Amino acid sequence: MAAARKRSSVSVIQFIALIAATIALSLIVDFGRKVALYRHLQREEARLEQEIELERARQDYLKKFKERIETEEFVDEWARREWKMLKPGERGIVPLLPKASVVPQTHPQEESASSEGSHWQEWWKLFFDRLPGS
Repeated sequence: MAAARKRSSVSVIQFIALIAATIALSLIVDFGRKVALYRHLQREEARLEQEIELERARQDYLKKFKERIETEEFVDEWARREWKMLKPGERGIVPLLPKASVVPQTHPQEESASSEGSHWQEWWKLFFDRLPGS
């Protein structure tokens, strides 16, 4: 009976050790997951901080641009440039190009080709040695 009792006490110790090892392993795995999550959150935080800085810079630019476009000088410049507007009393100048008399120049080869007929008629004559309809 003493042997049976000794054997059961060893199995209880082994059982307790197995439970302790399982708990320790689950704690280690959980700790690893939390460390990975923490690192991911740190990277995400750094990315978002950069994005915030970019948006702040953009906001500053837009504020300065808004201040600039609200000035009378900008409105005046824009109206003159985009809409070609004038202030009262000013005269606008519209340059006109002189009309040049263009005389079409024909080459001797073109004159002979036009006198004989169109290009398809020339091809017809080359293939059939006569003009179409003759």
